[in-house]
Amino acid sequence: MLLVILESISVALYTGLFIYTWKRLSQGQELNKVSITAFVFAVLCHGYLSYALIDGGNGQNLALFNIFCMTTWLAMCMVGWNLMRHQAYSLLLISLPIAAISIVEASLFKSLSPIQLNGKPLNLLHILTGIAAMSILLLAALQSALVLYLDKGLRKHPANIHRWLGSLQEMERYLIQLLTIGFILMSFSLLLVVLLPAEQKSNQVLHKIILTIASWVVLAILMFGRYVQGWRGVFAAKWSLLGIFLLLLGYFGSKLVIEFLLN
Repeated sequence: MLLVILESISVALYTGLFIYTWKRLSQGQELNKVSITAFVFAVLCHGYLSYALIDGGNGQNLALFNIFCMTTWLAMCMVGWNLMRHQAYSLLLISLPIAAISIVEASLFKSLSPIQLNGKPLNLLHILTGIAAMSILLLAALQSALVLYLDKGLRKHPANIHRWLGSLQEMERYLIQLLTIGFILMSFSLLLVVLLPAEQKSNQVLHKIILTIASWVVLAILMFGRYVQGWRGVFAAKWSLLGIFLLLLGYFGSKLVIEFLLN
């Protein structure tokens, strides 16, 4: 019953905040303290819900949509931090519906039996760093989409660009920050896989490993090009979308096949 209440509150608040934020920004107004408070409360409900779904019983339930719900919660925490520091409304607006959808999916599609991660700190650290990397890189993908949208708008219809989107330079700078943090966490998570026992590594799905490595290579080339060659703008945004798509496809795609297609 408690989970149903938390799910309802979180989805209602995220949906209401999306509508309210769009209306305020369209009128050239900023968010007030009431809306910020509602956002914080929604994130708290979302966070407890994620914890209850994954670690609420005997063991940890790492089902596909439970992980997605946790991923979007971490992403919303970073969105809130960025909102309070830089008033970045664009990323808030695009992430609110995704967070709401992740909660609805987690409530509708429940699968898998809990597994025991107690006494397996390496496994737990690998999973946590992987989820953190995916949450940050998910935000980087959304930020890349905003960079592409803003660049296209400035070239074709500059008069129609909303002021709350911010400058292209600021959006590019934040994109690189997200990519850098996400890439470091992703690299650390992959390093932990090497340290896992052989029987646990053998359970990994082959296409998940291949897609994850391909994603890491793409992002590594992008990071090298950014800090050595100065790659930026549309070029960096497109390559980041490719790398992040491979990562999300490798993880969530493999879990989707195993849990729902192969049962």
